Amino acid sequence: MMKRSLIALTLVAVALQSPFVKAQDPQQGPPSITFQVEVNYVDVDVMVTDEQGNFISDLAREDFEVFEDGKPQKVEMFSYVEIPIERDQRFALEDRPIPVDTHSNRQPFSGRLYVIVLDDLDVSAMRTAQVRKSAKEFVDRYMGANDIAAVIHTSGRTDAAQEFTGNKQLLHAAIDKFVGRRMRSLTIERLDAYYQRLSQLYNDQSTSSDESNNQPPESTDPGGHSRLEPTDFERGYRAVGVLDTLRYTAEFLTSVRGRRKAVLFFSEGIDYPITDSFGGHSASDVIRATQDAITMAARANVNYYTIDPRGLVGMTNEFMEMQGGGSPEMAGAPAMRTPGTNAAMTGILGGTNGVFNAQSELMAELMLSQGSLRELAEQTGGIASVNTNSLTTTFDRIVQANSRYYVLGYYPPTHPRDGRFHKIEVRVKRPGLRVAARRGYASPRGRTAEERKRDDEARRAREARRPNADKTSAELRNVLTSPLQQGGLTFSVQAAPFKNTQKEASVALAIEIDGNRLPYSPPNEKGLVTNKIELSLFGLNDGGKALAGTRSELDLTLRPETRDRVNKYGVRVNPRISLPPGRYQLRVGAREMLGGLTGTVFYDLTVPDFRKEKLMLGGLLLTTASSQETPSIQPDPIVSKLLPAAATSRREFPRGDLLALYTEIYDNISARQPRTIDVGVRLLSEDGKEVYASRDELTNGPKGTEKPWEIYGYAKQLQLKDVPPGRYMLRVEAQVRGNVEDAKPAVRESLITVVQ
Repeated sequence: MMKRSLIALTLVAVALQSPFVKAQDPQQGPPSITFQVEVNYVDVDVMVTDEQGNFISDLAREDFEVFEDGKPQKVEMFSYVEIPIERDQRFALEDRPIPVDTHSNRQPFSGRLYVIVLDDLDVSAMRTAQVRKSAKEFVDRYMGANDIAAVIHTSGRTDAAQEFTGNKQLLHAAIDKFVGRRMRSLTIERLDAYYQRLSQLYNDQSTSSDESNNQPPESTDPGGHSRLEPTDFERGYRAVGVLDTLRYTAEFLTSVRGRRKAVLFFSEGIDYPITDSFGGHSASDVIRATQDAITMAARANVNYYTIDPRGLVGMTNEFMEMQGGGSPEMAGAPAMRTPGTNAAMTGILGGTNGVFNAQSELMAELMLSQGSLRELAEQTGGIASVNTNSLTTTFDRIVQANSRYYVLGYYPPTHPRDGRFHKIEVRVKRPGLRVAARRGYASPRGRTAEERKRDDEARRAREARRPNADKTSAELRNVLTSPLQQGGLTFSVQAAPFKNTQKEASVALAIEIDGNRLPYSPPNEKGLVTNKIELSLFGLNDGGKALAGTRSELDLTLRPETRDRVNKYGVRVNPRISLPPGRYQLRVGAREMLGGLTGTVFYDLTVPDFRKEKLMLGGLLLTTASSQETPSIQPDPIVSKLLPAAATSRREFPRGDLLALYTEIYDNISARQPRTIDVGVRLLSEDGKEVYASRDELTNGPKGTEKPWEIYGYAKQLQLKDVPPGRYMLRVEAQVRGNVEDAKPAVRESLITVVQ
């Protein structure tokens, strides 16, 4: 999914708010963090350290010099960026993160941006567990609560990737699907082919009655390459595919400006023999793909951090396999000869004196793969972690490099659109300091941004004329298909899935748009002011496909007193969409149509199969008496009569409020005998105190020949007047009394905050 999404989103432009930035020049603010396509200015992230490796944070604009292709450039933009590491908010009672069920774009993105690339094509199966462990260690111990990451696999698996998210459970789920499937060592393959050829010749000779046939035939391949490398094409294809994944990832991140971008590449490296002049038929393709991946990273200001899961290399499994297979020279036998000839087998990767030596070839194979990891890291300003069993130092350096740095921006000279690489050099005038910065960038190729925009608008105009075409405006479509959610028009979203048809669930949404940034037309003769809000949303599934797209226009024709309420409390809508079971990223976008202000919220949602377990709970909807102050203009027709007010996306409530909840209980037990389901509602403080508890008994059983119910709508109200201010876990649990078909308890949780 992610690979396809990254490619599709490469050319999208969208504004992104900045992290905590300490401006160094009061006359010149820091460059805004944006998504842009063209290189209309060049930004350079710079790390400056002393001889002991300590970061230097007191430099000013005049301390830096920037050169492009050896010529000095004027630094137009300058800032010092320091991104704090925010720790996960853990609910103390459970000592675990409780996933929040509401998301908003009110707080600008202020963390680090990571892409975790798991090279399943170049990691052996036996190291699958190590890669999973290391990647999850980085997520758990080194990602802050304000960071986001994406996960992709070089094989292009659409069921194992994850879009950008800060939800560590989702990142874990994507990482846990990693399975290494690296091909066997080229040296081992050649040994196998060698013995297979010997066996074939022996069988041919033993069945021949003609003595002359026992003589070795003339060989047109004295080095033994063409016969002994049957996997050459596949190896080259895989190598190019892996490098293209890195290139596409960097290309996608090209549009992110003013922010460091880290690609963590977990791989055993590329071991294709690119220096082989005999049998490496794809060598030129691999070399070109390597250059393209590095060039694109330079253009995108992306750092590749390469991580080798093999650790300290000693007697690897390849060496042990070779010993077990009976490599002649490892056993002290003479050099190997090409079967059917008297010529010595020649080496590919580094055999002694050009003669095939399995031990030497295997070591050269290892050095080649490690060299590819070093090359990718060093050429892009990253770090290569090879020959080490501990990744602590590597992970620490990655976080530090992406937490504090300078951003220098300058307008480059006009260059032709030829893709030529332009070298950048950054110097500091203060002596004794070390500078680490990108090495350069490549000029764009092909059409300009204006030409692409014009073609895109023409394509959308053609699509809009089709029946049932998506009418979402180009402005809103652009931000909806961007990689990260955008502020501007701010709002919050809560989503709750419920059982619907056999193939789909019904997802109830609570969307609350802030009203203090909404402009209005001048009052008409009746004193009414107007505006419209375009609302568009869809679910992006784990295959990168958009489902359940819907668009509506919200008419805000308001009296003065209603406008004042909207300004203070915002406006609420409660639409529904239908989605099949699966993992989604809901993308919700809003645009006020008078001033054009837009905003998006991306919401990670798992839609269960509500028929899978014997007992299940639907989503959890909440509302309060105070939430009725927010005008609702699109109520949910299903639950509007079951709750005292429309469901809210708020999770902060005043003390003394009346909290109401709604969920659904699904009894999938096939037995027809009567049974009791206990439903408990608890409100737990972080110190373990139970400030509210209730229990209801639901009887589900036939009266005469009546069939047991399958769905029960459960609603509950609880007073907050006696609840002290603080954070609480609201927990709803349903359990079948007795051991009926081994039905397990079903639980829904939500974090709420009570304020004075």
